[in-house]
Amino acid sequence: MTKHPLLILALAIPLALAACADPQAEQARLDALDHKNCTDLGFEPGTEAYGNCRLKMKEIRAKEEGSRSPTFGFGLGVGVSKGF
Repeated sequence: MTKHPLLILALAIPLALAACADPQAEQARLDALDHKNCTDLGFEPGTEAYGNCRLKMKEIRAKEEGSRSPTFGFGLGVGVSKGF
């Protein structure tokens, strides 16, 4: 059983690197994954509910991308408080 995770990892790494090299292939992979997730959840393609599911998948991915990509910046906050 320990061979399966290593095999999956060995196959996943080249696929992930290939997807990074071709943005269209990566988008096709993500579209297929979203389609599978939504149909597995019981949504029928071509329905409003399916469309909403696909949009939600994109929102989740965008949120995850945002949390993985640190943004750098600085700011200065000035506040006024009473009672101290």
